[in-house]
Amino acid sequence: MVVVVGAAVAGGTYAIFNDTETSTGNLFVAGALDLTVDQTLASYNGEECGTCHLEIVSDDSTYVGINPAVELSFVHSAWTADLDGGHVAGMPNDGANDGSKWIWITDGPTLPTLDQDYTFDRSFVWNGTAASAVLYLATDNLYTSVKLNGNVIGSTADENNFTTATEDVFSGLEGYLVQGTNTLQVTVRNVGLSGSTATSNPAGLLFKLEIDGTCNSGYVYQNTPNQSTCMLWGETDLDNEYFFNFDDVKPGDWGRNVISLHVEDNDAFACLISDVIEDEDNDVTDPEVAVNDVVNPDGELDDELEFFLWEDNGDGAYQNTEQIIAGPGTNLDQIQTEMVAMSLTGGGPTVYLGVAWCAGDQTLSGNNILCDGSTMGDIAQTDSLLASISAYVEQQRNNPNFSCEDVVLGN
Repeated sequence: MVVVVGAAVAGGTYAIFNDTETSTGNLFVAGALDLTVDQTLASYNGEECGTCHLEIVSDDSTYVGINPAVELSFVHSAWTADLDGGHVAGMPNDGANDGSKWIWITDGPTLPTLDQDYTFDRSFVWNGTAASAVLYLATDNLYTSVKLNGNVIGSTADENNFTTATEDVFSGLEGYLVQGTNTLQVTVRNVGLSGSTATSNPAGLLFKLEIDGTCNSGYVYQNTPNQSTCMLWGETDLDNEYFFNFDDVKPGDWGRNVISLHVEDNDAFACLISDVIEDEDNDVTDPEVAVNDVVNPDGELDDELEFFLWEDNGDGAYQNTEQIIAGPGTNLDQIQTEMVAMSLTGGGPTVYLGVAWCAGDQTLSGNNILCDGSTMGDIAQTDSLLASISAYVEQQRNNPNFSCEDVVLGN
């Protein structure tokens, strides 16, 4: 007999201590490096580039914080304010003949039943002497504050500030203007109405700031592409802007410019790099023949124009305590090789570059930049020089061996 004995094993489920901690929202975002450039001063033989006439209007160049304002697609029939420009009531996106637009932070109020206050900022560049400055202003509903460069201009409690009869005009503002960048600031309140919608209780801002300057000299700002004698502009990405435009340079002529570079978000090195596109001999005049000039595609004007660059404080006057970047006596096509890398600190600072040019022999004596035209002679008569000038920035971090001489544009 075989006896089989089975052993019963009691089994069960046991709890095991445990814990979990989770980190959420882990994110990598690539950094940005955005360069913008402005020119706040340009002069020719001591005459500064002055603005003769400027109209600043409400459009999407106006900002609410860091966001551009929105040009409204709906214009209420009651908005008849014309800003001295002939507004046609009810025409979409047509504030006035001068190009001003009804604007708001969004395309209509997001909460028309509640009071909403927003501050609108419009920056612009002015240079020269202003003879008059007039602001035309209409709002739906009221505005609690209007400022020009921090100077309080006015406010209103009128909730119907949007008709021809109720729009406001502020004159005599020329005393509030500064040389270079100016800021107009308007805080607008849309008064909430119970049960209203974005069309029954719309919100909007319409303005025009008209400035006239005293331009008695020949070196003035004419806002006509390819025909301007001089050009000034605020902080921007370069498109059709130019630093120099002179068609009758004589020995001894000279000029100065103040260029500023701005970089956001990251520390950067900066370079200013020139590229001579054309240096043309053009016609060979009798005086040129007399100094042994011959018909040649290559001209001599690049050799006769000399440049001096320094890190400026923004006033365009060189001080011998300021860092020299190139020159004096540097030709335009040599700027890259003599350029010293500058450090811009991220987050919105400005680095100013002073530029002085001379038709002749350029020297430095203390704080004085001298120009001797007697060395230029006749060999450059009728010659022309066309060049590009590029501002280049590159990140500082992880880039210890950066040099402007190694920069190849387009790479």
